[in-house]
Amino acid sequence: MTMLNADIERSAFGSNRRSWEYFDAQLTALRVNDVENIVARGRLLLEAREGSFEAMVKRHFDLSTARMYRIVGAHPVISNRCHVNALPPSMRTLYELTKLPEEILRQKLKGGSINPKLERKDVARWRAEQRGGQVEIDGKTIEHKPSVVEQLKMAKAEIDRLKQSIGGEHLFDPKQTSDREIAIAVAGRLQCWRVTSTIESVMVGNHVL
Repeated sequence: MTMLNADIERSAFGSNRRSWEYFDAQLTALRVNDVENIVARGRLLLEAREGSFEAMVKRHFDLSTARMYRIVGAHPVISNRCHVNALPPSMRTLYELTKLPEEILRQKLKGGSINPKLERKDVARWRAEQRGGQVEIDGKTIEHKPSVVEQLKMAKAEIDRLKQSIGGEHLFDPKQTSDREIAIAVAGRLQCWRVTSTIESVMVGNHVL
């Protein structure tokens, strides 16, 4: 850890007796965009917020970006120096990682899924998988698209469920089958009957029967 970051570490989260010039100089010195400096910026901004140095902050970042830095700097897993070498040197990717549950973060760090080459789109996909639907990143909605294997599994489950619904003594159980499912099942049966009828017609025409 550099002397600059050590100084930030000692002063972070303490009472704010620093001037805006101090924070301005410290943020200017943190030019290298590595994980350690990203976290250090976040901690500086957390401390500067106590003094409401908004004008100074705007010299370096817009307020929304400063907010992301603060969240990264305060996160118990992302800001842990033990993980510095395993994290991607991108503030926005680190910010996206803060949206995952801490236990998931630890598991992915241990398994190596989180590494310096990780990108925001990868984290967005993990979040979509966790939520089973859509996730928003940079104002754009990213929808989780099931893989071919997942689609096959879902299709098989739906077929099995429909078989249960239309099987047995009665064609449909009105208590368990919706109008849409009845329509799909009937359409499917009609299609099968048409195919069978067509095959039989061809076979008769060719004197196969």
